[in-house]
Amino acid sequence: METPVYEPFNVKIRIEIAKLRKMSFKDKLEYIWEYYKPLLLAVAAFLIILGSVINTMVFNPPAQTALLIEWSAGFVFDEQLVTFTDVLTERLIDESDNEIVTATLFFDAPQDPQMQMAMTSRRIAMVSAGELDILIQNSEQLTNTTQIGMIMPLDAILAEIQSKNPMIWGIAEERLIYALHDPFEDGGEERIMGIDISGSSLLGELDFYEGKLVFSVVTNSGRLENVTNALILLLESV
Repeated sequence: METPVYEPFNVKIRIEIAKLRKMSFKDKLEYIWEYYKPLLLAVAAFLIILGSVINTMVFNPPAQTALLIEWSAGFVFDEQLVTFTDVLTERLIDESDNEIVTATLFFDAPQDPQMQMAMTSRRIAMVSAGELDILIQNSEQLTNTTQIGMIMPLDAILAEIQSKNPMIWGIAEERLIYALHDPFEDGGEERIMGIDISGSSLLGELDFYEGKLVFSVVTNSGRLENVTNALILLLESV
């Protein structure tokens, strides 16, 4: 059996060039497409992917999350949450920052254990990843989220509001909600864990649930400046 002879790559190139020189323009195109179609398609796919990556990373990067709000105070429609976050984005975020406010719906589903487990798992994952910033909930939920250590006392945020906007601080001072912090420790004390934002005209205009709404802040939120500004905006419209 004869051992196959492999031509060097540069020799193959010269042979191919010689073939192409003898062909008409149309024959060249047909020859290249017939024999190099897989390679051409692979190169085209690579260029498309590369262009998409460059466009996403350099020219049109996706908007970053400036705030993520969880609505827990009863059922609302997605359209309401979208309108709500659009208003907050417009009023809180500079257009040049390429950031947006987003919201997600959390609801208890004791009649559906699988749904309840899925919702709880999603919430835990978001908190663990530091993605969640604000909870809008009711009084009963405030007690629960305080007991499991999910939300933080609001002392630092309120001190910031008091220094930046005394008028808003006056409104907030009348709406403070206390809950027992570290309830399983001896000598646990009540701390300011929420602010009553019921009656906010901003929420009323969007036809949100009109029961008692409590604004709380997730323990590991890393966007406290935006959180503070969002609370000011909500209290301004009370």
